Amino acid sequence: MNNSMSPAVSEARPDIAVLALTRNCAATLPAFLRFLASLRAAGLACRAFVGENDSRDGTGALLAAAEARGELRHVPTGFMAETRGRLARMALGREHLKQVLDAQGPPPACVCVADIDNVMARPPGAGAVLAALEKLERPGLFAVSAASRPHYYDLLAYEDETVSYEHLLDDIARHRRGALGYYRFFSGTVYPAQSALTRERETTCFSAFNGLTLYRGADYRLGSYRDEAYARCEHLTFNRRVAAATGRRMLVDPGLVLCTPGDHAQRGFVSFYASRVRKLAVARLRG
Repeated sequence: MNNSMSPAVSEARPDIAVLALTRNCAATLPAFLRFLASLRAAGLACRAFVGENDSRDGTGALLAAAEARGELRHVPTGFMAETRGRLARMALGREHLKQVLDAQGPPPACVCVADIDNVMARPPGAGAVLAALEKLERPGLFAVSAASRPHYYDLLAYEDETVSYEHLLDDIARHRRGALGYYRFFSGTVYPAQSALTRERETTCFSAFNGLTLYRGADYRLGSYRDEAYARCEHLTFNRRVAAATGRRMLVDPGLVLCTPGDHAQRGFVSFYASRVRKLAVARLRG
Protein backbone atom coordinates (compact mmCIF):
# COMPACT_ATOMS: atom_id res chain seq x y z
CA MET A 1 0.00 0.00 0.00
CA ASN A 2 1.22 3.48 -0.89
CA ASN A 3 0.83 5.38 2.39
CA SER A 4 2.06 8.78 1.20
CA MET A 5 -0.27 11.64 0.32
CA SER A 6 0.56 11.35 -3.39
CA PRO A 7 -2.14 12.42 -5.88
CA ALA A 8 -3.19 8.81 -6.43
CA VAL A 9 -3.84 8.27 -2.74
CA SER A 10 -5.43 11.67 -2.06
CA GLU A 11 -8.06 11.04 -4.78
CA ALA A 12 -9.22 7.88 -3.03
CA ARG A 13 -11.58 7.94 -0.08
CA PRO A 14 -9.39 7.48 3.00
CA ASP A 15 -10.28 5.31 5.95
CA ILE A 16 -9.34 8.09 8.35
CA ALA A 17 -8.60 11.80 8.18
CA VAL A 18 -6.68 13.32 11.08
CA LEU A 19 -7.25 17.00 11.91
CA ALA A 20 -5.03 18.85 14.37
CA LEU A 21 -4.04 22.38 15.34
CA THR A 22 -0.55 23.22 16.51
CA ARG A 23 1.50 26.16 17.69
CA ASN A 24 4.98 25.79 19.13
CA CYS A 25 4.75 22.00 19.31
CA ALA A 26 8.17 21.08 17.89
CA ALA A 27 8.89 18.88 20.91
CA THR A 28 5.80 16.67 20.47
CA LEU A 29 5.33 16.81 16.69
CA PRO A 30 7.69 13.83 16.10
CA ALA A 31 5.46 11.66 18.33
CA PHE A 32 2.44 12.76 16.31
CA LEU A 33 4.21 11.84 13.06
CA ARG A 34 5.01 8.42 14.51
CA PHE A 35 1.34 8.08 15.42
CA LEU A 36 0.34 8.74 11.81
CA ALA A 37 2.96 6.26 10.59
CA SER A 38 1.62 3.60 12.96
CA LEU A 39 -1.90 4.02 11.58
CA ARG A 40 -0.63 3.60 8.04
CA ALA A 41 1.48 0.60 9.02
CA ALA A 42 -1.66 -0.97 10.50
CA GLY A 43 -3.32 -0.79 7.09
CA LEU A 44 -5.33 2.41 7.38
CA ALA A 45 -5.32 4.87 4.50
CA CYS A 46 -4.64 7.99 6.50
CA ARG A 47 -4.57 11.65 5.54
CA ALA A 48 -3.61 14.37 8.00
CA PHE A 49 -4.32 18.11 7.94
CA VAL A 50 -2.40 20.17 10.48
CA GLY A 51 -3.23 23.81 11.06
CA GLU A 52 -0.24 25.79 12.28
CA ASN A 53 -0.47 29.24 13.83
CA ASP A 54 2.77 31.23 13.54
CA SER A 55 5.01 29.03 15.67
CA ARG A 56 8.33 30.38 16.94
CA ASP A 57 10.08 27.10 17.80
CA GLY A 58 10.57 25.53 14.37
CA THR A 59 7.20 23.76 14.22
CA GLY A 60 6.46 25.30 10.83
CA ALA A 61 9.71 24.00 9.35
CA LEU A 62 9.05 20.51 10.74
CA LEU A 63 5.57 20.53 9.23
CA ALA A 64 6.92 21.71 5.87
CA ALA A 65 9.42 18.85 5.88
CA ALA A 66 6.70 16.35 6.79
CA GLU A 67 4.52 17.71 3.99
CA ALA A 68 7.40 17.32 1.54
CA ARG A 69 7.67 13.67 2.59
CA GLY A 70 3.94 13.18 1.93
CA GLU A 71 3.05 12.63 5.59
CA LEU A 72 0.53 15.44 6.01
CA ARG A 73 -0.85 18.65 4.62
CA HIS A 74 0.39 21.81 6.36
CA VAL A 75 -2.51 24.28 6.63
CA PRO A 76 -1.46 27.81 7.68
CA THR A 77 -3.83 29.24 10.29
CA GLY A 78 -2.09 32.48 11.15
CA PHE A 79 -5.45 34.26 10.90
CA MET A 80 -6.25 32.81 14.33
CA ALA A 81 -3.96 35.37 15.93
CA GLU A 82 -6.29 38.17 14.85
CA THR A 83 -9.03 36.94 17.20
CA ARG A 84 -8.97 37.63 20.92
CA GLY A 85 -9.57 34.81 23.36
CA ARG A 86 -8.21 31.28 23.22
CA LEU A 87 -11.62 29.63 22.90
CA ALA A 88 -12.50 31.89 19.99
CA ARG A 89 -9.19 31.16 18.25
CA MET A 90 -9.51 27.40 18.69
CA ALA A 91 -13.06 27.40 17.35
CA LEU A 92 -12.01 29.34 14.24
CA GLY A 93 -8.99 27.12 13.63
CA ARG A 94 -10.87 23.84 13.99
CA GLU A 95 -13.72 25.10 11.82
CA HIS A 96 -11.19 26.05 9.13
CA LEU A 97 -9.68 22.56 9.18
CA LYS A 98 -13.15 21.07 8.93
CA GLN A 99 -13.85 23.25 5.88
CA VAL A 100 -10.57 22.16 4.29
CA LEU A 101 -11.58 18.52 4.80
CA ASP A 102 -15.13 19.11 3.53
CA ALA A 103 -13.70 20.61 0.34
CA GLN A 104 -11.91 17.33 -0.42
CA GLY A 105 -15.14 15.57 -1.41
CA PRO A 106 -17.11 12.76 0.24
CA PRO A 107 -16.43 12.39 3.97
CA PRO A 108 -13.93 9.75 5.08
CA ALA A 109 -15.11 6.76 7.06
CA CYS A 110 -13.62 8.33 10.20
CA VAL A 111 -12.33 11.72 11.30
CA CYS A 112 -9.77 11.83 14.10
CA VAL A 113 -9.50 15.19 15.87
CA ALA A 114 -6.29 15.32 17.90
CA ASP A 115 -4.12 17.68 19.91
CA ILE A 116 -0.37 17.80 19.22
CA ASP A 117 0.77 19.43 22.46
CA ASN A 118 2.07 17.51 25.47
CA VAL A 119 -0.90 15.15 25.50
CA MET A 120 0.60 13.61 22.34
CA ALA A 121 3.96 12.89 23.99
CA ARG A 122 2.87 9.23 24.24
CA PRO A 123 0.09 8.63 21.72
CA PRO A 124 -2.08 5.51 21.74
CA GLY A 125 -0.98 2.52 19.70
CA ALA A 126 -2.55 1.65 16.38
CA GLY A 127 -4.15 -1.42 17.94
CA ALA A 128 -6.06 0.75 20.39
CA VAL A 129 -7.22 3.00 17.55
CA LEU A 130 -8.40 0.03 15.49
CA ALA A 131 -10.30 -1.34 18.49
CA ALA A 132 -11.91 2.06 19.03
CA LEU A 133 -12.91 2.21 15.37
CA GLU A 134 -14.72 -1.09 15.82
CA LYS A 135 -16.60 0.36 18.79
CA LEU A 136 -17.51 3.38 16.65
CA GLU A 137 -19.57 1.03 14.47
CA ARG A 138 -21.97 0.33 17.34
CA PRO A 139 -25.50 1.67 16.86
CA GLY A 140 -26.18 4.82 18.82
CA LEU A 141 -22.66 6.30 18.69
CA PHE A 142 -21.31 9.19 16.65
CA ALA A 143 -17.85 9.31 18.25
CA VAL A 144 -15.35 7.54 20.50
CA SER A 145 -13.14 9.68 22.73
CA ALA A 146 -9.89 8.87 24.49
CA ALA A 147 -9.40 8.37 28.21
CA SER A 148 -6.21 9.38 30.00
CA ARG A 149 -4.05 8.18 32.85
CA PRO A 150 -3.34 8.66 35.67
CA HIS A 151 -6.58 10.62 35.53
CA TYR A 152 -9.09 12.06 33.08
CA TYR A 153 -8.29 15.71 32.53
CA ASP A 154 -10.53 17.45 29.96
CA LEU A 155 -13.50 18.67 31.97
CA LEU A 156 -14.32 21.60 29.68
CA ALA A 157 -15.40 19.35 26.81
CA TYR A 158 -17.31 16.82 28.93
CA GLU A 159 -21.08 16.77 29.33
CA ASP A 160 -23.62 14.07 30.15
CA GLU A 161 -27.11 13.95 31.65
CA THR A 162 -25.92 14.92 35.12
CA VAL A 163 -22.80 17.09 34.77
CA SER A 164 -21.52 19.88 32.55
CA TYR A 165 -18.44 22.05 32.92
CA GLU A 166 -19.47 24.69 30.41
CA HIS A 167 -18.75 27.53 32.84
CA LEU A 168 -15.72 26.04 34.56
CA LEU A 169 -13.35 28.67 33.17
CA ASP A 170 -15.48 31.39 34.74
CA ASP A 171 -15.29 29.57 38.07
CA ILE A 172 -11.53 29.22 37.75
CA ALA A 173 -11.15 32.92 36.97
CA ARG A 174 -13.10 33.87 40.10
CA HIS A 175 -10.68 31.88 42.28
CA ARG A 176 -7.45 33.03 40.61
CA ARG A 177 -6.72 36.03 42.86
CA GLY A 178 -4.94 34.29 45.72
CA ALA A 179 -2.57 31.35 45.37
CA LEU A 180 -4.04 29.39 48.28
CA GLY A 181 -7.66 29.98 47.30
CA TYR A 182 -6.82 29.08 43.71
CA TYR A 183 -5.29 25.80 44.82
CA ARG A 184 -8.21 25.04 47.11
CA PHE A 185 -10.58 25.39 44.18
CA PHE A 186 -8.56 22.91 42.16
CA SER A 187 -8.07 20.45 45.02
CA GLY A 188 -11.68 20.70 46.17
CA THR A 189 -13.53 20.98 42.85
CA VAL A 190 -11.45 20.30 39.74
CA TYR A 191 -9.42 17.31 40.97
CA PRO A 192 -12.44 15.41 42.39
CA ALA A 193 -14.33 15.98 39.13
CA GLN A 194 -11.39 14.61 37.13
CA SER A 195 -11.12 11.60 39.42
CA ALA A 196 -14.84 10.90 39.07
CA LEU A 197 -14.40 10.61 35.29
CA THR A 198 -11.34 8.34 35.59
CA ARG A 199 -13.05 5.03 34.96
CA GLU A 200 -12.07 1.57 33.81
CA ARG A 201 -15.47 1.07 32.23
CA GLU A 202 -16.85 2.57 29.04
CA THR A 203 -18.81 5.77 29.58
CA THR A 204 -21.39 7.31 27.26
CA CYS A 205 -22.02 11.04 27.17
CA PHE A 206 -23.13 13.90 24.96
CA SER A 207 -19.70 15.50 24.67
CA ALA A 208 -16.04 14.69 25.35
CA PHE A 209 -12.64 15.27 23.76
CA ASN A 210 -9.68 14.63 26.09
CA GLY A 211 -6.98 15.10 23.49
CA LEU A 212 -8.19 12.70 20.80
CA THR A 213 -11.61 11.76 19.44
CA LEU A 214 -12.70 9.54 16.57
CA TYR A 215 -15.89 10.57 14.73
CA ARG A 216 -17.96 8.84 12.09
CA GLY A 217 -17.05 10.83 9.02
CA ALA A 218 -20.61 11.49 7.87
CA ASP A 219 -21.61 12.62 11.36
CA TYR A 220 -18.58 14.89 11.69
CA ARG A 221 -19.76 16.78 8.60
CA LEU A 222 -22.99 17.70 10.43
CA GLY A 223 -21.24 19.65 13.20
CA SER A 224 -19.81 23.13 13.50
CA TYR A 225 -17.39 24.72 15.95
CA ARG A 226 -18.77 28.20 15.30
CA ASP A 227 -20.20 29.98 18.29
CA GLU A 228 -20.89 33.70 18.02
CA ALA A 229 -20.33 34.20 21.73
CA TYR A 230 -17.32 31.83 21.93
CA ALA A 231 -18.35 31.31 25.54
CA ARG A 232 -17.49 27.64 25.83
CA CYS A 233 -15.06 24.92 24.79
CA GLU A 234 -15.20 24.47 21.02
CA HIS A 235 -15.55 20.71 21.38
CA LEU A 236 -18.64 21.11 23.56
CA THR A 237 -20.21 23.39 20.96
CA PHE A 238 -19.41 20.94 18.19
CA ASN A 239 -20.49 17.77 19.98
CA ARG A 240 -23.77 19.24 21.14
CA ARG A 241 -24.63 19.99 17.53
CA VAL A 242 -23.72 16.53 16.27
CA ALA A 243 -25.63 14.88 19.12
CA ALA A 244 -28.71 16.98 18.31
CA ALA A 245 -28.44 16.26 14.58
CA THR A 246 -27.96 12.50 14.94
CA GLY A 247 -29.73 11.59 18.17
CA ARG A 248 -26.63 9.58 19.08
CA ARG A 249 -24.01 9.75 21.82
CA MET A 250 -20.28 9.55 22.42
CA LEU A 251 -18.27 6.82 24.10
CA VAL A 252 -15.25 7.47 26.35
CA ASP A 253 -13.08 4.40 25.69
CA PRO A 254 -10.84 3.21 28.54
CA GLY A 255 -8.80 1.27 25.98
CA LEU A 256 -7.86 4.38 24.00
CA VAL A 257 -5.48 6.01 26.45
CA LEU A 258 -3.35 9.15 26.46
CA CYS A 259 -1.12 10.38 29.25
CA THR A 260 -2.54 13.18 31.37
CA PRO A 261 -0.61 16.33 30.36
CA GLY A 262 1.68 17.66 33.05
CA ASP A 263 -0.13 21.00 33.25
CA HIS A 264 -3.34 19.12 34.09
CA ALA A 265 -1.75 16.82 36.68
CA GLN A 266 -3.19 16.69 40.18
CA ARG A 267 -0.61 18.25 42.50
CA GLY A 268 0.14 19.31 46.05
CA PHE A 269 0.21 23.02 46.79
CA VAL A 270 3.94 23.64 46.27
CA SER A 271 4.05 21.73 42.99
CA PHE A 272 0.78 23.35 41.88
CA TYR A 273 2.10 26.86 42.51
CA ALA A 274 5.41 26.16 40.75
CA SER A 275 3.65 24.72 37.71
CA ARG A 276 1.42 27.78 37.43
CA VAL A 277 4.42 30.10 37.56
CA ARG A 278 6.12 28.09 34.79
CA LYS A 279 2.95 28.10 32.69
CA LEU A 280 2.64 31.87 32.94
CA ALA A 281 6.31 32.31 32.03
CA VAL A 282 5.96 30.08 28.96
CA ALA A 283 2.81 31.92 27.90
CA ARG A 284 4.62 35.25 28.07
CA LEU A 285 7.54 33.92 26.03
CA ARG A 286 5.19 32.58 23.36
CA GLY A 287 3.31 35.82 23.23
